[in-house]
Amino acid sequence: MNIEFHYYLTKYLALEAGFDSDEAEVIAYSSQYIDDNSIQYKIHLPDKSIYENYITQTKNITRPRKQLMRIHLLFHYMPGNPTSPKTRRKDGKMHLLNTTSSSTHAQEIFYDATKSENLYSLGIASHMLADTISHQNFIGNLDEMNAMKGVWETLTPTIGHADAGFKPDIPNLVWHDPRLIEENATIDNTERILLAANKLYKNFLMFTASPTNWTEVKANISEILHDKIDERQIPAYKKQMQDRIKKYQKLISEHGTKAEYDQYSWLSDSVTEEVNFLDDKNVKLDSVKDKLSFKENYKKTNWYKFQEAAKSYQKRATDKMEPIFSQIEIKEW
Repeated sequence: MNIEFHYYLTKYLALEAGFDSDEAEVIAYSSQYIDDNSIQYKIHLPDKSIYENYITQTKNITRPRKQLMRIHLLFHYMPGNPTSPKTRRKDGKMHLLNTTSSSTHAQEIFYDATKSENLYSLGIASHMLADTISHQNFIGNLDEMNAMKGVWETLTPTIGHADAGFKPDIPNLVWHDPRLIEENATIDNTERILLAANKLYKNFLMFTASPTNWTEVKANISEILHDKIDERQIPAYKKQMQDRIKKYQKLISEHGTKAEYDQYSWLSDSVTEEVNFLDDKNVKLDSVKDKLSFKENYKKTNWYKFQEAAKSYQKRATDKMEPIFSQIEIKEW
């Protein structure tokens, strides 16, 4: 999934499920920020000590460390059921770390992460659960089972869906996965989006106890995604995505709120420096990652609360998955 689902569609679903505008924003921002939280900062606290966050995405997947590959697995490619019929491949291979759609592991970790009813944790777990649907049949570390045939594909490291490019994340794409047996090989991403949306919506209702309105919600999403494209039309997808985002924003505005994502706003609100200004001047954030200072009220800020929720999620998910991780070598490039 990309920002279209993780932020805009997730916010729409949260609002429809009965969360108020502020709550829906925390859930949706947390979900999308999993993909943008790729820099480890050492932030100076008012008492002169240092706070370090955990990253939840590895932007440069061509040079990951083994520890970071585990992060990839926990947040984006949660291992599932390697014997699922939908994983059946032409070469007959199976893998313990293969991602499968909303697997038992993923659902158990989702519910465990959200027991506290922490909205940041809910957003984080929602990202993970949605990604199991879009990233199914890929493995979150370096493995030949991710490989696809083709000149370009042989040049990229076989980590996750790198060989498939953007295909798994384009909501209205119908594409072909040559690794799978014929009955599994045609992938309709719209069907996957609707499945992921339905699962998140139902999960959100558990927190709000609102009456279900899925039929109308599904119809609204289906209307936005009704123009399906094939692999030849991929170059046009970014323009189409911007058009669809405007439609989600319109649906969201009917709830009396806005949806405008700025990946730097939470960090900017928590530190004394002007983070947006630094970025606008082409000063990369990782060049100042050890030079930022928290504001006095940093523990009340969204960025800090998100980071604490991410640490908690990572520990719980690692403990849950350790029996599986211990059975196989987590490869690094």
